[in-house]
Amino acid sequence: MRLHLRRTIQNGEPVQLSGNVPIERTIEGRTDVISASPVLVELTASPSLDGTVGVSGTLTGHLDMVCSRCLETARIELDIPFEERFKQREEDEADLEDDEDMILADDDVIELSPYLEEYLTLGMPSAPLCKEDCKGLCQTCGSNLNETACGCDNTVIDPRLAGLKDFFK
Repeated sequence: MRLHLRRTIQNGEPVQLSGNVPIERTIEGRTDVISASPVLVELTASPSLDGTVGVSGTLTGHLDMVCSRCLETARIELDIPFEERFKQREEDEADLEDDEDMILADDDVIELSPYLEEYLTLGMPSAPLCKEDCKGLCQTCGSNLNETACGCDNTVIDPRLAGLKDFFK
């Protein structure tokens, strides 16, 4: 997906951009991702008077991932907001300060895919859950606590105080 800075600024009107983000590189090497749908992108590029172009919109799609608690399949809906500002670098223009939230481009045409992939990577959950109240697996017998109660005694006793356990018997 490409953004033409000069054309957008000269036009003076917001430009609608839509397409797909290639997700293959983003999920490459991740063992917790089972499958992924195409990630759709709907963006609006709005020119401003100071020569910058603000690009905002959303990335939507879904992933099938392994639940981090019970190891069942979790369907994760992605709705990731995207917002960046771009400006074409002028001749002899130095890099921006760290506190400025703008990307300087060397060319008139900007390839947005790397920025979209970065937002996608940051928007993916690091510990996905099949549901908010997932109980996980029993640490003793390994049964799924969402399906059955196993009855195992999982009381954790501090090893430094284990000797006091029999004190009041």
